Amino acid sequence: MLSFLKKYKSQLYFHLLLNIIVGLCITLSDYYHIPLSGFRDYFIYFIHFLLLQFSFFGILYFLSINKYLFYATFSVLFMSLSLLGFYKYSLDISISKHLIEAIFEVSLLVSVDLISIPFIGYLLFIGVVLYFIFKQYKKIVVNQLKSPLIILAFLGIATYFSAENYRFGTFKNRLPYIAFNSVVKFFQEDNLLLLPVDDTTKSTVNDINFVFILGESVRADHIQLNGYSRETSPKLSKRKNIISYSDLYTPLTHTVASVKQLLTNQSVDDAVKSNEVYSLFSILNTVGYKTSWIGNSTIVKSYAPIILSNQNVQLIDKFRSILSFNKALDEKMLQPFDSILKTKKNQFITLHMVGSHWWYENRYSDEFRKFTPVINSKHIPSLEPQEIINSYDNTLLYLDNFIDVVINSVEKTHTKSIVMYVADHGEILGEDGKWLHAQESEASKNPAMIIWYSDEFITAYPNLVSSLKEKKDKRISADFFYHSILDLFQVQNFDYETEKSIFRSENNEPILSSESLE
Repeated sequence: MLSFLKKYKSQLYFHLLLNIIVGLCITLSDYYHIPLSGFRDYFIYFIHFLLLQFSFFGILYFLSINKYLFYATFSVLFMSLSLLGFYKYSLDISISKHLIEAIFEVSLLVSVDLISIPFIGYLLFIGVVLYFIFKQYKKIVVNQLKSPLIILAFLGIATYFSAENYRFGTFKNRLPYIAFNSVVKFFQEDNLLLLPVDDTTKSTVNDINFVFILGESVRADHIQLNGYSRETSPKLSKRKNIISYSDLYTPLTHTVASVKQLLTNQSVDDAVKSNEVYSLFSILNTVGYKTSWIGNSTIVKSYAPIILSNQNVQLIDKFRSILSFNKALDEKMLQPFDSILKTKKNQFITLHMVGSHWWYENRYSDEFRKFTPVINSKHIPSLEPQEIINSYDNTLLYLDNFIDVVINSVEKTHTKSIVMYVADHGEILGEDGKWLHAQESEASKNPAMIIWYSDEFITAYPNLVSSLKEKKDKRISADFFYHSILDLFQVQNFDYETEKSIFRSENNEPILSSESLE
């Protein structure tokens, strides 16, 4: 044993030192902002960190076998990944396709004040560290290709695949791996094809402002308006012209699938999802409505073309995703929303919320922390079920205020307006021992849906309001949205299913225009 250590001392020392440096400068940054509480939580995530770094050790080892490959490749990797680590430590920025895009466009320099004294100091520090690593590398005196450590390198790489096989994203969504995956996504072309809308498509209703609030992870049975015992919607409960729907249904319990379905002609019942779809926004653009998208939630590749078919797209806090623990609150969307709302009619504005997505404590401000105690650790097994529910219900208090503020702004326009809130899916809160979403559970298949209409709207379209009220407690498929919007605006020369519209009576009677009511 002593002879082995003596023979491979220089190699063992180098790789131990290399992985400590990489771990501190790069890998650990992805754990720095995770909220944890208690020894057990920290121990579990420390083991996770060690396993992730061990898996990356395998890659580093094979890069170091050839000195020319190591000097050329490692210097680029270490510098670039360390700078991403700097972002994670200092700003908790999410490493994503959008960040990579900004880096290539050099807009990141302006967006996050990259050129600063701390950055320059860190850059110089990384340069010194890189020089030190290369100096230590020259001291290796054994043939690394024939070293027994190569077995550990293979085991390290196998650890990555084992972890990903056990749970997808275990290592893939953390530094350093997420950097590679984000670059790949950046260079991949979107494979969703938006079908063209014929120029003959038109609308006979052109006097409505429609505000669509696309929510996240909100279940209907935790909404006070639907009979929930807690006051989770105190402001909306005091409003007139409010309808809350208790039985909206979707089998699509993760954002990528549900958002794509809501905003296109895809049905929740489609056995095979086609990549050729009609975007709701493309249709609205064609018939003369002004479409705007204001998002605090990351645009995902799978539905990005749909979002980008809006005439105006604004992203709030675009360099932090829902995985960031310092993500901006949804209220940051309200200022650009008010600016866009100044146009008096023919508006279709979408507000895409982060909403009630886990981590709940980052989804609302302190004034809405009504239900306590709340969660203090990301590690769910360490938490009491009631703590999780308390934090979740606090996000709904914040949602109640958010919708109320939006309605206040719309009211001031004195136009025929609708504000519609629809969550993409529900959330599992302990049913069958499960939590969160994106897994099989009926609890996540009943998202919240709330509609407000202006006095001007009900005066012009009383029959539409009657139809909306008629469906308050009936089961509604998430298919309703696409078809209802086209029906509301009386889109002509374009096929859609009027029987799925919530603006139709039970016998599918046609909608009267405001002109016919005068």
